[in-house]
Amino acid sequence: MKLLITKDIWIEDVLRKYPEAQEFLSKKGIVCVVCGEPVWGSIEEHMGEKGFSQEEIDKTLLELNEFIKTAEFEK
Repeated sequence: MKLLITKDIWIEDVLRKYPEAQEFLSKKGIVCVVCGEPVWGSIEEHMGEKGFSQEEIDKTLLELNEFIKTAEFEK
């Protein structure tokens, strides 16, 4: 599966292109602009700073990509 979102994409870019991803990321513990803790940097950097393992980062990216694909189909 080709990933729409990769580990080096900046969170701001994800939210700009896929605003529906904010809720998904928040549920994973990746708080974003809406909740008052602005995030600057890549998904991998932020998740690493929060203590996520590389395996957890990879799994979250796969799940995020599936979520985005589903959300796009619902439009």
